Amino acid sequence: MPSTLFQWHVFQVQQQKHTLPDDRIVDWTHLHHPGAVVILPLMPDGKILLLKQYRPAIGKWIYEVPAGTLEPDEDILQCAQRELIEETNHHATDWTDLGTLLPAPGFCDEVQHCYLARALEQHAGQKDDDEFFEQVPVTEKHFVELIAQGKIIDSKTIAIWAKWKANKNLLLAEMTS
Repeated sequence: MPSTLFQWHVFQVQQQKHTLPDDRIVDWTHLHHPGAVVILPLMPDGKILLLKQYRPAIGKWIYEVPAGTLEPDEDILQCAQRELIEETNHHATDWTDLGTLLPAPGFCDEVQHCYLARALEQHAGQKDDDEFFEQVPVTEKHFVELIAQGKIIDSKTIAIWAKWKANKNLLLAEMTS
């Protein structure tokens, strides 16, 4: 059973005994995270809807896809739907589960649940008070250029795009075999 060393909002620094692969028992400290959703929104014209968001932890604006932390006992897809509305003022009627990501497994147990959101329509949303962003629709070609130019440096944004591309390629391969 983990003991909580520190708690801030929904995040906890926890420590517990852990048995390593060589059977040594150690005290292991990690950040406990309730989990999150990451959404790749595709506009009806095929553009990817990015956010240019200010991140105080690094003191700068970065490009990223919509994402958010799960509330206690919240359904994962409902969280994704809520976050999409809050951050983009759009809702989607077509959702595809793209699997999960582990953003920092060396020290954090966060699991990010990835979704592709299509068939977007305008919907009034309310962003959180501490969020500052602007919406930036980009073509897939421009998205790739932004990665190559070092302008998209957010790992979840690059990873969800890679998961989407891998899924598309697998579906194409299955259709042609």
